[in-house]
Amino acid sequence: MIDFVTSLTIIMVVYNKKINNCDSFQSILKMKIDNCDLNLFIYDNSFNSQVVNAYDGFQIEYLHDPKNPGVSKAYNEGVLRSAKRNKKWVLLLDQDTILPNNLLKKYQEAIFQNPEIKLFSPILKLENGKIFSPCRYLFKRGFHLTTINPGLHSLKKISPVNSGMLIDVKTFFEVGGYNNKVKLDFGDFQFIERFRKKHIMFFVVDVIGIQDFSNNEISYNSQLTRFKFYCEGARDIEKDSILDWINYNFFTLFRSINLSLKYKNISFFNLYLRCFLNFK
Repeated sequence: MIDFVTSLTIIMVVYNKKINNCDSFQSILKMKIDNCDLNLFIYDNSFNSQVVNAYDGFQIEYLHDPKNPGVSKAYNEGVLRSAKRNKKWVLLLDQDTILPNNLLKKYQEAIFQNPEIKLFSPILKLENGKIFSPCRYLFKRGFHLTTINPGLHSLKKISPVNSGMLIDVKTFFEVGGYNNKVKLDFGDFQFIERFRKKHIMFFVVDVIGIQDFSNNEISYNSQLTRFKFYCEGARDIEKDSILDWINYNFFTLFRSINLSLKYKNISFFNLYLRCFLNFK
């Protein structure tokens, strides 16, 4: 267990939330390993910087970036720093994932049993019990699976999402890492599309985490900001064909209309025109 832990960096991205209040951070603290420090890199996209306390059994590196370049740049930076420290594995996390205490033990067992696999993922569920990750990836969007068995799966059929993915560092760079232009939405799918060009299989570990969206803001302003990221991600993601563009255009247009009707405000449709179609 110690050999795996010393080869690992956990990368957590935070945005406008106190680190101590993050579900992912509290989950990490419960994974403390005796006689071994766990390495944690925190990339903070918040407006204001935070003070990170020292914890016994953890080596924590903190980077504050008020420019908020998004999760893709944060993950790329974390993996780059991990490589400089000769780490073999990185565990990617957002701030709102509750993970079981035995996660690292389960990952170590899965790696030992599947040494050829370079990408591992937990099963993440929403609070209502629906499976959030992995998901079925069709027409450039994810759909909830009704069930998923632990074990080997093809990335042609299903895709894990960012939080909880364990990735081999060398392979991360070989496939090109994350696309910095895709700041939030579609960032994980873009990475998986890159990854599966070289490695088609990944392993779903027999652990279940909870993805918590209960604290997400639903105000008009927050939805407008989030939709701007969505449009920019759909615009900047790599597209292999005109069919890809048609799919992204359809779902972005559909979402803009849906949000415009919900909030009785045409600003969402205007964002679609300006940020996705580049109409000025």
